[in-house]
Amino acid sequence: MNSKRINGAALEMIMRDVLHGMQGFTAEACSGSEAGRMEILAVEEAENSVPENATVIPFPGTGKK
Repeated sequence: MNSKRINGAALEMIMRDVLHGMQGFTAEACSGSEAGRMEILAVEEAENSVPENATVIPFPGTGKK
């Protein structure tokens, strides 16, 4: 039987790798920027529109009595 569990140390190492990658990307992207200035490159409409209503599914045991 294959277990899909991951131990805490392995998960921590994965998350550290992801964080370091994000920090490197952010540093490269921001190296030539000016403080307090933001340039909007594009604004796009979402492909899949989300309905403005939702179905609420109550947690078990929280229903009205």
